[in-house]
Amino acid sequence: MGQKLAVGIDLGGTNLECGMVTSEGAVLHRATRPACADRGPGSVLDDMATLVEMVIREVGASPDDVVGVGIGAPGPLSHRDGVIYKAANLPGWVNVRVPRGIIRRVGLPATLENDANAAAYGEFWAGAGRDVKSLVAFTLGTGVGAGAIIEGELLHGHFENALELGHTIVDPGGRPCSCGQRGCLEQYCSAACLGRQAEQAIVDGAESVLRDQIKPGESLGSRPVMEAAQAGDPLAVRIWEDACRFLAVGCINVQHTFNPERIVLGGGMSRAGDFLLEKVRYHVESQKWNLHNDVPDVVIGQLDNNAGVIGAAGCALRCYTEGAW
Repeated sequence: MGQKLAVGIDLGGTNLECGMVTSEGAVLHRATRPACADRGPGSVLDDMATLVEMVIREVGASPDDVVGVGIGAPGPLSHRDGVIYKAANLPGWVNVRVPRGIIRRVGLPATLENDANAAAYGEFWAGAGRDVKSLVAFTLGTGVGAGAIIEGELLHGHFENALELGHTIVDPGGRPCSCGQRGCLEQYCSAACLGRQAEQAIVDGAESVLRDQIKPGESLGSRPVMEAAQAGDPLAVRIWEDACRFLAVGCINVQHTFNPERIVLGGGMSRAGDFLLEKVRYHVESQKWNLHNDVPDVVIGQLDNNAGVIGAAGCALRCYTEGAW
């Protein structure tokens, strides 16, 4: 085949996503299977190895073409030591050395990265940030994740837990968060929080077209709220506007902390496109300071659900080119 390739894996609590990626960031082949994380790390690592072998086989790559495997996973974790300390959505995963398990099973070098960092690196390398040197990317899903690339370098922090922007406090003493804090950003602008707010408001007596979409044992999620807001439902409009306003606060805090050239909005909520982007930009503009014009450009990510796979593979390619392996 000639060109250098890497395999990217996005390890989630629900699915395993795996793809063969070129040195230009193109996905040649992609494979998915349920994570079934409750079976324990060993079984999931076996499935990850099977997917790696599958994508290598499907593209007809030789062992010499594939430089390694990049794995994006929920944290807290150590990129340096290649270990997941404990992940809330991976039951029983405590101090699991994921790269070591992949190396043992497939015989390729492997590296571990926080999943939000991997998605941010994907957008920086091959997506909405490929023309800039510094960006911060939000992943708007069940929670709010983030990653930062500053002057071309992925930021990890001393404790390798940097950019937990979803757990920056925007409302002291506010809504309780599963992390143990109160008033975290992700309790105000994540996909899960939008659905919870709508459900609680309806239980409390609010009128909304969303009432008929609430099903016992199922969470509402952000998409019905977004669609109802677009249709002008008063409750949904209020919830969506509040989420965009708090996300704008997060963007302004990023501006003052990291001063990146660009902020990228990714994850499931970003599929709202301009309906999200225009409102966030409006609230950034209405709340920003007036001392200096250094507000980053806020854009929607370009890689959608490929960001994690592409970014993880990009981290593996970077380890190879920099001689880390």
